[in-house]
Amino acid sequence: MGSWDSLGFLLLILNYNVTMIGKIWLTVTILLRLLVIFFAAYPLYQDEQQRFICNTQQPGCSNACYDEFAPVSHFRFWLVQTASVLLPYTLFCVYVFHSVARQLVKARSLPYRQYKEIKATSGRKISKKSSKGAAGSRIPGEANKMDIPDFSKAYIVQLLLRILVEACFGAGHYYLFGFFVPKDFTCRNSRPCPYYTDCYTSRATEKTILMFFIWGLSGFSFLLSLIDLTFAFRSCMVRNHRNKLLAKGLGAEGRYSPVQHQGDISTLGEEVKTF
Repeated sequence: MGSWDSLGFLLLILNYNVTMIGKIWLTVTILLRLLVIFFAAYPLYQDEQQRFICNTQQPGCSNACYDEFAPVSHFRFWLVQTASVLLPYTLFCVYVFHSVARQLVKARSLPYRQYKEIKATSGRKISKKSSKGAAGSRIPGEANKMDIPDFSKAYIVQLLLRILVEACFGAGHYYLFGFFVPKDFTCRNSRPCPYYTDCYTSRATEKTILMFFIWGLSGFSFLLSLIDLTFAFRSCMVRNHRNKLLAKGLGAEGRYSPVQHQGDISTLGEEVKTF
């Protein structure tokens, strides 16, 4: 691990445990969702309350009608939605970085390497040649080998959380706003408005188009998450099957130790010389 850069190794681990669909989802979320929200939705909704006009002179009536029309701002709702959808993926990255950082510290820690070396060589008979080589080397060969950790189960958990968050925000979006932004709105029994008050929204067609675009991005993100979950389950099953095969192979090799094999060869050579 001396030639490996720590940050590069962390990024390699993260890249190994994230599927290709997950990388596409991250690109769509960051490039499309955030850019559309900040550069398209923010200028459109910046003066929304000022351009919400009601045909009344009653003080405070326009504010009360706007609160009834939009309990939550579209822009703020979309921003919170995007941040909440990205939260499980962020927690997964933090968990991966924390686990790999601990593994790197253990791999580069000299007392830990010595402990692993003593544990690995305890109970075995080592020849003089191998013992001299081990004494002259400060870092054993096994300490430089590091397996790539498998975080497929944690990745599946964050996918399930992401799908749940996406579904909850989709239901909340439909309950609060629906699919269209109406051009006019009738405010009913909202104090201090007298009776019914007609109000008019600004740029309703443009806002409806933007809302459809956000709905499309949310649906596409939800679909990508479901496909990603399928691929993640498949990768997890393949890796578990491969690890079982490797464990069986290592168990079969451990029954016939190399030291015993070397001793058998030496005795066989001595018997050939006597003949």
